[in-house]
Amino acid sequence: MKKQNTILIVALGLLPAALHAETTTLLESFEDSIDSASLMNWGGRPALDPPGVTLEQYTKAGDDDVFVTQGQKSLKVTLSGSEWWSADFKITLSEEAAAKVREAARSTDLARYVLRWDVVFPPSGTTSWMNSQLQGFGGVYDQLDSNNGLRTMSIALDLLNPLPEEGPLELILAQNFDAIEDPFSSLDLYVDNIRLVDTYAPGAQPKVYVLQSFEDPNDPTGGAANFTGWGGGQRTTYEQYTASGPDDIRVTDGTHALQVNYSGAGTWGSDFTLPFAGTKLAEVLKLDLPAEERPPKAELVRYTLRWDVTYPERADDWTADWQNTSYHTQADGLPWSQAGAFNTRKTYSITLDQVTWADWTDPKPSLMFIANGAWGPTGHTLWFDNFRLIDTGDVGQTPPPNITNFDYDAKTGQLTITWQSVAGKNYAIDSTEQLGSWPTVVQSGIVGQAGTTTFTATVQNKPQSFFRVRATD
Repeated sequence: MKKQNTILIVALGLLPAALHAETTTLLESFEDSIDSASLMNWGGRPALDPPGVTLEQYTKAGDDDVFVTQGQKSLKVTLSGSEWWSADFKITLSEEAAAKVREAARSTDLARYVLRWDVVFPPSGTTSWMNSQLQGFGGVYDQLDSNNGLRTMSIALDLLNPLPEEGPLELILAQNFDAIEDPFSSLDLYVDNIRLVDTYAPGAQPKVYVLQSFEDPNDPTGGAANFTGWGGGQRTTYEQYTASGPDDIRVTDGTHALQVNYSGAGTWGSDFTLPFAGTKLAEVLKLDLPAEERPPKAELVRYTLRWDVTYPERADDWTADWQNTSYHTQADGLPWSQAGAFNTRKTYSITLDQVTWADWTDPKPSLMFIANGAWGPTGHTLWFDNFRLIDTGDVGQTPPPNITNFDYDAKTGQLTITWQSVAGKNYAIDSTEQLGSWPTVVQSGIVGQAGTTTFTATVQNKPQSFFRVRATD
């Protein structure tokens, strides 16, 4: 067989941004049963007599019932007997759902897959504060914070520690709260719509826009300013941090980061703000325009906002082993707080459709930073870097499927073709013995990977054959 690689180049032109839409795969919505939910055995409320946690299937009472967010059912969780932190229950994904999550978590595509679920917290007047904390799924211990209603938890799967290749995948949820009722009797929360979200538009190549990395010598701390509106802003000072070497985990873009120094012992505080006027984030949000002229939530799914936080080693005067950082736009708190760890860098990641921004701040948009923890009277230090916006919906000019490698083994009939491809786009391979028409489809429905895709098949040995790769959508 004569080896030749004939390349078909398809000019697709610019596709409108409106074609972008997230793809959502439902994993669990408790429509058939709540068999996937069970009590934990780590002590706390489940160990009380009688148990301080009960689980039941809740049925939607009407179209305006806020306790169900998908279908007609949800998981109702009743907590009783005691307040404060307790690992209360877990949800075990089905084998099919777990396989989908594992496959998505193995993907190397940037900011592509998100695991989400909804929690409806008790209404205002039930608790002074409340959160629902994930216990170690892929190394994540972040906590969803109550706003006295619906909150959505999001886990960026490309940031996880490796998931176990076998066995069940469990979402273990611990609740922590301070009830207003005294003595406390009980409260209810609802869990629903566990889903896997693919943020990529067909044919999109992710683009990363650096918003702030503290490299400007004329503005070394990026405009960090004390926030005193809620009685905070009295314990922090700011300086530009310079990396000590290429392995310095505090710096993730360039050679600098923002170092924030906290004085005194740890307690909750709304400390400072960072401005993002004049950045890609401001360009996307369009907060200077009337509300009706700004992009709707559905168009903001394509944008993922990320930044890196480095937590220090534990000092001798810490009173316990916990710390977290939270964020607020002054219109609403970001849905979850980030659980810190010692001498570790973590990345906060959220799609813009999950955030409500204030349009009255000056400058705008801006982000407020909140810290809490058990550090001692000698104080605390955090490092922030690489605030970035990732666009996963810019299809732009789809590159042609140029063949980069072509190999045929005449003894085995094995054909291997590698071509330039776009993640999520579908391709087909055709063959012919005479150029002019392509009567034979060797394979269709090949899903492209980011960068390049390789396909291997066994084909008939003929005196002469030509092959081409074409995009099918």
